[in-house]
Amino acid sequence: MRIKKGILILFIVLIIIGFTLAYVLNNNFSVIRGNPFSTSKINILIIGYDSTINGPPRADTIILSSIDLNTKETGVLFIPRDTRVDIPGHGKNRINASHAFGGVELTDEILESFLDIPIDYYVETNFKGFAKIIDSLGGIEINIEEPLHYVDNAGGLYIDLPAGENKLNGEEALQYVRYREPTYGDIGRVERQRKFIKALMKKVISPDIIMKLPSLLKETVSAVNTNIPLKDVSPFVRLVKNMDLNMMKTAMVPGKPQYINGASYWIAEKEELKILIDNLIRSKEYIKNSKYKVSIFNGNGSSGIAGKLGNELEKYGFITSNIDNAGNFNYQDTIIKYYDRRDKNTAIGIRKLIGGKIQYKEEEKTEIEIIVGNDYLKRIE
Repeated sequence: MRIKKGILILFIVLIIIGFTLAYVLNNNFSVIRGNPFSTSKINILIIGYDSTINGPPRADTIILSSIDLNTKETGVLFIPRDTRVDIPGHGKNRINASHAFGGVELTDEILESFLDIPIDYYVETNFKGFAKIIDSLGGIEINIEEPLHYVDNAGGLYIDLPAGENKLNGEEALQYVRYREPTYGDIGRVERQRKFIKALMKKVISPDIIMKLPSLLKETVSAVNTNIPLKDVSPFVRLVKNMDLNMMKTAMVPGKPQYINGASYWIAEKEELKILIDNLIRSKEYIKNSKYKVSIFNGNGSSGIAGKLGNELEKYGFITSNIDNAGNFNYQDTIIKYYDRRDKNTAIGIRKLIGGKIQYKEEEKTEIEIIVGNDYLKRIE
């Protein structure tokens, strides 16, 4: 009897181990499995924020990285911290202020709207965490073109780095990426950050670091705040191992500096930014979806719900052509209508994203129409 009980316990333990390994050592990112439009790209927001000496921390460094899992191409977009954006409840303000108002979650939300793209993951760390990560890597080798000197007693910032080839430890690396010269301001700093990212990636994918990735992960996990789930750690490690620096392209939000009401901002050039995002960040399914015009009708009576859904669909490339009220507000189920049989798969993709039911109507229409029902309210809640 005891032998049978022992075998049963062993069997249960093996099942638990099997499920655990399948969960942790999977090959696919959860956001890829959850995207109804078969995207091959993942977008990652990276934020470094300052100290809490003067109140809630602002974002000091803001970077968006987009990685194509098929081609291994990486697009890195640097966003100047003075970029002028619209922050709900706070009006026009610098993007770095969004972090002080609502943390990385609000910055993520603002950038999704500003850049018109979905952001899958975020990773943030403060200055101490950044220095700890660089030290755990054994420092970063970089060529400094000219001496960097700066003293800010009030902010506790002291920078003193010589020109030439340097191996920077964590504190020195922090000085390098934070330095902001009087002439070029944020722009010069972004250029140094671009240079530093390439040096950092070269270090990370070097053979000696690759072998240490599991132990380094343990050392750095306490230094960051992220929404990357445990089951996606294994795909990330595998992705880093296969990265090719020759496939990395970097850019900065195009625009110009401008003073408005006595404050300095970076004003983005919207048309240039759209082209840049199309080439650097957006995935192929986005381009495909941009052929569709979608009319959205409020069928549940909740104020602004049709516009909210329009904003969500636009992140996946759809063009919202019309927003209005439905004939009544009694729709329990969201209805997705399509009028061309070739659009069935796209309608199914939208249903996977927002729920509801699809309907084919044989009419001379080219749009997809959506009536937002009460089920969508429950879904977003």
